[in-house]
Amino acid sequence: MCSVASGSSTSLQRKALRKTTLVLIIGACLAFASMAQAQFEMSAGVAVGTNYSIHSGSDLPKTATGLGLIIGGQTEMSFTRSWGILTTISYDKRIGYYSNSGSDLGIDFTEDVFLAASYISIEPLLKYVFPNRLFYVVSGPCLGIALQGKSETTTNIVTPGYSFPNGYATQTVNGTVENMNSRFEWKIGAGYGYQIDNMTCLNLQLTYGHGLTNVAKDLDWKVRSLTLLGSFAFAMGR
Repeated sequence: MCSVASGSSTSLQRKALRKTTLVLIIGACLAFASMAQAQFEMSAGVAVGTNYSIHSGSDLPKTATGLGLIIGGQTEMSFTRSWGILTTISYDKRIGYYSNSGSDLGIDFTEDVFLAASYISIEPLLKYVFPNRLFYVVSGPCLGIALQGKSETTTNIVTPGYSFPNGYATQTVNGTVENMNSRFEWKIGAGYGYQIDNMTCLNLQLTYGHGLTNVAKDLDWKVRSLTLLGSFAFAMGR
């Protein structure tokens, strides 16, 4: 009799413990969901900036560098006071210049080469805001949908008495980049956010992007870049 009563009591205690645990788990989930909903914030705005691009690879005679334009929109989803997703969609132009010199059949010449590759870039970056609510760091992927690639080569004959068939010592040839790839790079950086009022914020951000794909198929040509971006964002849903 005593043994049966003890077993029944233990079974009842286990059932009660399972119910209590289940209630606690459900309560914790509801509390977390409520907290997340309470802390969720979203903002959107415009972004403009520039990138300093470094073009390199075995198919380029020399490393090319240059400044390009970035213009687009930006949204931020904050899940807590510290963590969020910062997404920028922009028109992004990667520009590079380099100069070269050479000689052909005893005729000396110089070349000035201009390279440009433009994309629609989409970069969802994970954002962590420091406790002071001013400085933050970001990291994540960037996908560039190829729009156009072009080159411009200006050749100048420096040996006196020689010219091109057009009668001039300078000739410019334009070209296009065929079979461009979509660009994929990994970005990391930091920024500073200045809260103007409860609804508006001004951000200044510097990131480094390491290109992981070639600009075009069958070409060893990659681009790395430093990007300086300013954005003016408005809070939504407040």
